[in-house]
Amino acid sequence: MNEIDSKTAYEISKTFPVSRDKVYAALTDSTVLKKIWGVQSIHVDARVGGETKAVFIEGGNDWSFTITYNEVIPNEKLKWITHFKSFPNKETRVTLLFKKADEGTEFVIRMENFENEEERNANKGAWEHGLTVLDSILK
Repeated sequence: MNEIDSKTAYEISKTFPVSRDKVYAALTDSTVLKKIWGVQSIHVDARVGGETKAVFIEGGNDWSFTITYNEVIPNEKLKWITHFKSFPNKETRVTLLFKKADEGTEFVIRMENFENEEERNANKGAWEHGLTVLDSILK
């Protein structure tokens, strides 16, 4: 992948001791994503042009979002644009890579197009927590 602006984007990775198809399946499964992201409800349609819609209300704030997939390569790559209900004109770009590793699967998350470091850090923290949840699910 290309270089990223560290103020408006981030990249994190984690290796899971399972095959790429298991990690990919988890990231396209509504039951797993509900646990990872802590959303109240979610519907997943992980195909090019498909949408995942999630309801997430916390502390009186509506953080519900819609994901629109623009690249889907099973067990290798998911790429999407996220729109948040509270910010209809804002979008974040997301790329998930599922790389074969000696120990299983290296899972890489790249998120881009945040407005500032605070927004970026909050989102990164949410994904880091989600990866801990995913790790417990995949064990």
